[in-house]
Amino acid sequence: MYERSMNAYGPDQLSYYVEDVEKSAEEFARLFGAGPFIVMEPVVFDTCVYDGKEISLRLKVALGHWSNIQVELVQKLSDEPFLSDEVGFGFNHINVTVPNYDEAVSELEAEGCEIGMYMEVDGMKVAYMRCPSTGHFIEIHEANPSNDATKALAAAWDGQSPFVG
Repeated sequence: MYERSMNAYGPDQLSYYVEDVEKSAEEFARLFGAGPFIVMEPVVFDTCVYDGKEISLRLKVALGHWSNIQVELVQKLSDEPFLSDEVGFGFNHINVTVPNYDEAVSELEAEGCEIGMYMEVDGMKVAYMRCPSTGHFIEIHEANPSNDATKALAAAWDGQSPFVG
């Protein structure tokens, strides 16, 4: 098989930019059996830079699992523009968890992609790469414990409520 870092490690998440996290989570559960979803708000970042400008982004996020892949639903709570506004509501990005953040970002930049938004959360660096020919963004970061947590919740889920708790 032809190996690149992007097919060696991912994708492990599909992300959607939505108007209403709860409504979208209910729909994903009903249509695809995805869930249960953990809803978090407000989600804020230690650092968030969009196109070179630091912003104070606040989000509402729901995380669940659909088969072997995590589903992320993102609703913006703050007024300022951010990367997801560029394409609007709907499918937004895939996530690729990599062993070396800097190498993965460099590899994508060498392929013509660029960092559209950069975040730091509890010391974890996260890049949202603009890769125009893919039609969506690619999120890059190192280990993410939320994926294991939502996978475990999905394995024990009875399919009743689309939400945890």
